[in-house]
Amino acid sequence: MFRYSLVYFGIFVFAVDISVCDEGTDYQHGLQLIQSGQLEESVPFFQKALRIEPDNLELQKEFNNLRQIIKLRRELPMEKNVIQWGIGAERLRRYYVKYHVVSEHLALVLEVHRRAGTIAHAIDVVDAFLTAEQYQEALDFILSQKQPEQILPLQIEQARVYFEAGDKERARKIVRSIPFEKLDSPESLFRLARAQSMTLQHASAVKSLKRCFELTPSNILPLIKKEAEKCSEFEPILSSSEFRAVMGTQSQVPSNEMDCAKKWVGTSSLNERPKNSINIFKGEIDFNDWRLH
Repeated sequence: MFRYSLVYFGIFVFAVDISVCDEGTDYQHGLQLIQSGQLEESVPFFQKALRIEPDNLELQKEFNNLRQIIKLRRELPMEKNVIQWGIGAERLRRYYVKYHVVSEHLALVLEVHRRAGTIAHAIDVVDAFLTAEQYQEALDFILSQKQPEQILPLQIEQARVYFEAGDKERARKIVRSIPFEKLDSPESLFRLARAQSMTLQHASAVKSLKRCFELTPSNILPLIKKEAEKCSEFEPILSSSEFRAVMGTQSQVPSNEMDCAKKWVGTSSLNERPKNSINIFKGEIDFNDWRLH
């Protein structure tokens, strides 16, 4: 009797292991389909994973979000209201960035830029080209903008493109040529500091960070400092006395209305989202979404 019990127990454990493996396999397959832009095709795999693990709250949340995104992607081309279209497009963009949906992300930000054409949206396009490792296309896009040499944020992005394409010396020269004193946007200063540190101009990076912190509203500054501490470009200087000193910099500007962005985390209702807000998710800030300039 004991022998049969062991056999039964072994079969049971084996079955459990298969279920766990199946759940993981289905989930991973679903993610792969999402990354390739096949969102609808990923649905059955999420459903199968949930049947195996119905009490997985994170999986349920992820699946519900997927269904909302599929609906949004289907309905967005028919949206006539310009503001609502922009809100929906931004939500799609964040989803594509989070799940590395490279081709869909690139197509979306190009369309957003065609409609809006701001510097912030141009930077989104450059980011998308870089994610897709389309360096020449990124450079062509930058040069296609009106007087790109006079648009300092795009010069920073141009340096970044050259660096990631392997031309580090050209990237370094561009970064050195950017007039630090003419930048008055915290985001642009932060991105310049990243480019400076990336091209081994660490003293200049600290200087740019200091000015960035000084121009950041006091209610947002702790989040910016947290981002700086985990930014990969700053890893070589994290333990330096200069970096530790600059982290003590205080804001020279008061809090602003953007603090209302902390009241939402990515609501499913497009009408509930503030029109002008900082992308704060779970207490963190994404500098690709920060629009202060």
